[in-house]
Amino acid sequence: MRALIRPRFLVAAAVAGVAAGLIGIAMALLLELFEALFYGVAHGGLLERLSAAPPWRRALAPATGGLVAGGLWWWLRATGGVAEVETAVADRSGQVAARIGLARPFLDAVTQVLTVGAGNSVGREGAPRLAAGAVAARLTTRLGIGRTEGAILIASAAGAGLAAMYNAPLGGAAYAVELVMVSGMRRRGALVAVPVCLVATLVSWLHSHGHPTFEVASPGLSSGTVLGLVLLVPVAAALGVGARRLWSWMLAHRMRVLRWLPAAIGAAGLVTGLVSLWVPAVVGNGRDATEMALTTRVPEASSGAAGTILALLAGIVVLKPVLTGLTLAAGATGGRLAPSLAAGSSAGAALAIALQACGVEAGVAMLALAGAGAVLATTQRAPVFGIVFTWELARAGAWTLMALLTVVLAVTLLASPDLRRTVALRLRTSRSR
Repeated sequence: MRALIRPRFLVAAAVAGVAAGLIGIAMALLLELFEALFYGVAHGGLLERLSAAPPWRRALAPATGGLVAGGLWWWLRATGGVAEVETAVADRSGQVAARIGLARPFLDAVTQVLTVGAGNSVGREGAPRLAAGAVAARLTTRLGIGRTEGAILIASAAGAGLAAMYNAPLGGAAYAVELVMVSGMRRRGALVAVPVCLVATLVSWLHSHGHPTFEVASPGLSSGTVLGLVLLVPVAAALGVGARRLWSWMLAHRMRVLRWLPAAIGAAGLVTGLVSLWVPAVVGNGRDATEMALTTRVPEASSGAAGTILALLAGIVVLKPVLTGLTLAAGATGGRLAPSLAAGSSAGAALAIALQACGVEAGVAMLALAGAGAVLATTQRAPVFGIVFTWELARAGAWTLMALLTVVLAVTLLASPDLRRTVALRLRTSRSR
């Protein structure tokens, strides 16, 4: 514990936090630049750019981005590859952190953002996580920080990159502790991750101005919404487990022949681009699909509009995990956080609209957020991260936090047989006493 309050470590933690915040800003600006370049529209979100772009451009933008990104990844992997943050944190010797470098991780991060900006269906969170972790690794080497403390700092910086990208400091800290750190360092690591993520988030306000990622009014809790949350549990569990297994299978069978990477990722991008002609929200990392699900409203006495919206949301639920898996299988590097949020929020919103069509007033925003958090927690096997991160994205009030907590815990129990057996065993043990 003393090593964490030494001046060298405190300086490194502060610098890592500031660097993660600046990296988050840079990646957000790069994403906007790539979207404008590939779709030829200077302003607006990705879906607005799609609606203004001609059909041929919508179809070919992800394919073109895939070709370019595939060429860059071909070179990176053929010349030694890029060390992952998780590998550096888990390495007890500290050798991976010492040789992780800066140029190659930053090039890989830019390539990931390029892939997402072109419309390919993968998450963008891996880019700031990798770049911020690389900066922290360089700091630990230059300042002579110990291996354990260095691993904690690298993991904290990776979470800070995520926090800066999404303006979610507690979610970034939960990500660092629950998903990046290894056993034996999490308790001390939380004391580092929280302030580093807070610093990164404050720096990112130079760009985000402190606004949450999604602007959602704090919804109330009605009886119809409670019914929807109960029905959402098995739906989110099935969707989360299915997406996780699909992505694991796709990654296990991903493209291994390096010279085919440009063609493979370009082909996956072409499929995504063609599908987007009918379901536009499948493109990109999934942020726009999540925003659409959270703000969906059905005009009163319009069953035709309800049917159209339900079909669109169902298309996202089915196609987003499939296209993300296809892109990963083609050899692309990218995250699965935003695709999980997109699929889960669309499922929650679709369930709410279906209930409304049956005369049950269910809150769309609350079910969408609960679905997003539950699917995210299931695909990542990280319930604390799923709850905290999803709530911070919208900061939609105490009722939403309670709904998230209840649904995520129920889905985690339903989707984890081992956890169910452990809980049942402890209950039997406590009763026998």
